[in-house]
Amino acid sequence: MSKAFLKQTFLKGMRVLIVFNNVTKTYGNNEVGVEKISLEIKDGDFVFLVGKTGSGKSTLIHLLTGELKPSSGDILVNNLSINNLAQKDLPYYRRVLGIINHDFSLIENKTIYQNLELAMLATGHSNKSIRQSIPLALGLVGMTKKMYDYPGNLSGGETFKVLMARAVVNNPKIILADEPTAQLDYDSALDIMSLFNEINQLGITVIIATHAKEFVDIMKKRVVTLQNGKILGDVSKGKYGWII
Repeated sequence: MSKAFLKQTFLKGMRVLIVFNNVTKTYGNNEVGVEKISLEIKDGDFVFLVGKTGSGKSTLIHLLTGELKPSSGDILVNNLSINNLAQKDLPYYRRVLGIINHDFSLIENKTIYQNLELAMLATGHSNKSIRQSIPLALGLVGMTKKMYDYPGNLSGGETFKVLMARAVVNNPKIILADEPTAQLDYDSALDIMSLFNEINQLGITVIIATHAKEFVDIMKKRVVTLQNGKILGDVSKGKYGWII
């Protein structure tokens, strides 16, 4: 798989289509992560993955990032199978992704601007692009005034907004978030969900794995319910737990 092909496939303004085709993932102890998952996510979709702990939500997210490989079946993004991407090609594929979770911490001795700058340098952006893009990304999440603050001076909600800005600063086509509101108070979590909605309205596909029933019910987006690694329901404009 050539880097040139990956660049042409993902970085030239193409619409994104994600297809899970009969995908199963089992772990070393024969524990089933997901089983025979077939799922299509279209460009611009907003999808909640819901279900109990161990239902397969996070496994689907990690399969999409390339952190996990399916045991069987195929995962296609823009008709490109990501099952066996070479390690050297993964950074090019991941440029299409904005990944958000609480495990991705900020560098404490770098300013907010510098944290975002490092994310852009890692994906080969020019200094001019960096200077233009960082204020826009921070403005999107309402954090422009904190640009030169350090992470230690931020609240939990503010920190997560910066993580969101870092995820969108490279202009991804897909946002993946795993339990994004888990450590936030209600007001901060509601604010974050509103920001996800704004990001989606820019045409970015948003996929969120969550237990947060109250926000799923408020948002009324597509809801894919998982149980024991299988899809139990897939409802457009649904609520938490709806299967039909």
